[in-house]
Amino acid sequence: MRRTVQATKRTEIITTGFISVLAGIGALTVSSLILSAFAAVTDLPESMIRAMSGIALAAGCFACAFCTANRRRRGGLSSGLMWGLGVFLLALIAGALTVRVFSAGGVITKMIIIITASAIGGIKGVNTRPVFRR
Repeated sequence: MRRTVQATKRTEIITTGFISVLAGIGALTVSSLILSAFAAVTDLPESMIRAMSGIALAAGCFACAFCTANRRRRGGLSSGLMWGLGVFLLALIAGALTVRVFSAGGVITKMIIIITASAIGGIKGVNTRPVFRR
């Protein structure tokens, strides 16, 4: 039995989103492990560890947007910005639930890092040969 165009499109959107989330979590985990090992060996101060967590978060956002744009092959900047906005909102909610402190400087900096990394990942994903085939 043939599938309708809407069902095929819906399945493709769900599959692309799932693969992108897995790639983002994988990149975040690997970069966190590498940066944590480096921080443990060199005994870095707390301010450097915060910067490293921002780097790990940027790597995860880049991977999410890259996978989405590479599979879709269009709308790299818009999909990157959407992933960045989604990840920023999740980080904001998680921070509000765990730390219970609103820091305007930290929120703005985190937003800039996340959205910039996601936008770059989306642009790079569209302009790269397809890696994640359908």
